[in-house]
Amino acid sequence: MSVIIVTNANAQEDSEIQDLTFLARDKKVMIENYPGLFKEEEINKIQKLDSKHSKIFYTRGDKHFEAIVNSHREDLLLVATCEEISTKQLPAAVMSSFENSHPENKNIAKAFIVTTPYSSAFYRIDVMQDKKQMKSFFYNDLGEYMIPPY
Repeated sequence: MSVIIVTNANAQEDSEIQDLTFLARDKKVMIENYPGLFKEEEINKIQKLDSKHSKIFYTRGDKHFEAIVNSHREDLLLVATCEEISTKQLPAAVMSSFENSHPENKNIAKAFIVTTPYSSAFYRIDVMQDKKQMKSFFYNDLGEYMIPPY
């Protein structure tokens, strides 16, 4: 008996925010609303994902994180937290599923473990496309493709 896994490959693309006033406002709001998560010196940059979401890059010690927030809201509601991990830390089922469904994407730029307030942890694999755009693919720990949560 053979098993065929069908993957629907929706991905996200992001672009860096150029408006420095928006960046300064978001840093201040994030520090005020999530003082246990952010400190001013930890926030490195912010990227706009779409009309409602932004990605905040920050570090804690030598670990790199990203927070996804609803930038459409004034309080920048936290949607997800992503901790960067090495590709070796990805479960074998996740790597196998990714390689089988995206054989053209051999160069993984980054891998993350993602947590949200409403789900168990899952994985995000970022692949650089055309040297300009990063695409993200999401999988649960069993290697099943997930619809992007944001």
